[in-house]
Amino acid sequence: MIPLSVPNLAGNEWQYIKDCLDTNWVSSVGSYVNRFEQALADFTGAKYAIATSNGTSALHIGLQLSGVTQNDFVIVPNITFVA
Repeated sequence: MIPLSVPNLAGNEWQYIKDCLDTNWVSSVGSYVNRFEQALADFTGAKYAIATSNGTSALHIGLQLSGVTQNDFVIVPNITFVA
């Protein structure tokens, strides 16, 4: 079972965290984010991939890219909440 709230640092995670701290890239940008986005785009065959900090941001970007504007009707699951 993968723990939900307990960090699972079983591999190289400590080294990755240390690298981010040592290079001052502890945010939503940096080499690891760029590498992840490129790897995801390559894996899915997409032209681009964008990593977001939460599902709300991802949905917002998706709606904007889909052309949804103010007063459009959007149906979402009843278990959705703002992050």
